[in-house]
Amino acid sequence: MEDATIAQEFYKIRNTWKKIDGKKWDMAIWVCNHHDIDIIDKFMEIEGSPVGMFDDIFFRINTLYLSAETFEEQLWKEFTSWFNSPAEGSLDMFGALKNDGYLDKDYMVDLSLKPTFDSVLKELLRLKENLPLDDESFILYFPPGVHSDGFEKWFAQKMDKGLPKGIRLAVIDPIGSRKFPKIVKHKKGIVKELSVTLHMAAAMKNAMDSDSNETRPHAPSSKFQKQVRRIMEATVNKEMSVITESERLIELGIQLKTFNTKATSYLVSTIAFFSIQEDKPAMEHVEKTLEMTEDDSVAEEAYPIWRSAILLKAALVLVHKDTETALKCYRNLAIKAINKGDVFHVMEAYRMESFLYFKESKNKESWKAAIYSLQAGSNLPLEVRRGSTYLFSAAVALQVAQDADMGEEIIEKLTTRFENTIGEDWKTLLQGTEAIDKKYLNRNNWLSKNKIPQWQ
Repeated sequence: MEDATIAQEFYKIRNTWKKIDGKKWDMAIWVCNHHDIDIIDKFMEIEGSPVGMFDDIFFRINTLYLSAETFEEQLWKEFTSWFNSPAEGSLDMFGALKNDGYLDKDYMVDLSLKPTFDSVLKELLRLKENLPLDDESFILYFPPGVHSDGFEKWFAQKMDKGLPKGIRLAVIDPIGSRKFPKIVKHKKGIVKELSVTLHMAAAMKNAMDSDSNETRPHAPSSKFQKQVRRIMEATVNKEMSVITESERLIELGIQLKTFNTKATSYLVSTIAFFSIQEDKPAMEHVEKTLEMTEDDSVAEEAYPIWRSAILLKAALVLVHKDTETALKCYRNLAIKAINKGDVFHVMEAYRMESFLYFKESKNKESWKAAIYSLQAGSNLPLEVRRGSTYLFSAAVALQVAQDADMGEEIIEKLTTRFENTIGEDWKTLLQGTEAIDKKYLNRNNWLSKNKIPQWQ
């Protein structure tokens, strides 16, 4: 929709929730498309803040469901951490409630209770009794994450047992990868499915155009922002010329006389040519980008732009099966990422190096790079490891260990490591990495992984 705005889409979500506000239910499930998750999650986050519109009190539960044995204990730890006084006093919600007289100054969570969900509910009810509330409910919101199978069963068991009055549950369940499809028909609990038709792509595009026009629509900076969108639109609109839009973008980048716009204009042009399979001009532009950003002392923005360019160059040469040049790109990225403390891209550089050696059956080199990748990735948060290319590094390491007959001891060490760094369901998650083949290196995957906009 050409007139869509982010505010309109947000109010659609708010009005959809309003349909169940004040009604009787135990669990709410947002059923939505993947590209709508962020704004629905943001709505739930705002409702958990002081500016929320609805009277119910929203609590966000970030603990991942990895196994039935460990989940409730970790959930209890997260719950009790809410009552720790943060270093920043303005963020101390419970301290503020005490200071304002809404909560007894002697109130403390009972840490002697067993670390179970029942204990969480017991303490939430005690908290509720101590606050000046009437019919407001406490809503426990579990945001999307790489949860293990069995999470739906856990929710069903809680509703089988019966939730206390005033305690409700809420989740987001994306279409295409639903984790809670059966619980809607739960015999005891009342489950409400919520869905809303959103036009976020159009709203975002309109917001960016509006942002460019509201300040100084004819200023070079505003024109540059719009030109970035035009060149990407040209990649899917045959009536437009990528060459013409690229020339205009570079011209605007130079006019602004800033390092960021000059380098970015060449990088964006590279991406545009790459996406339409014009590899020669893509390579010319990426080399220009690398030349401008190689010395990262010239500007703060140099390294992120260089990093994108070196990854793009590797993808370009791999299209033409130039593995050796690609390996040099990934080695250079690993070195610079280490110096920058960029843990994620240290992991990613070694992962791709391992993968390329794996394709050439060079087990020794592939194993070494895979272990470096896993070591770097182990410094990332659990939810990132479970939802990132860390899983691909794990899959390659395991495959190499099996192919090279490294022995049961090595395999056992690997599996123990995966249990600790991924979770007990690591085998299930690694099944999703079976596409370790040439298809993983195609253009669309590169564009998707690097979040390059695809204007429709």
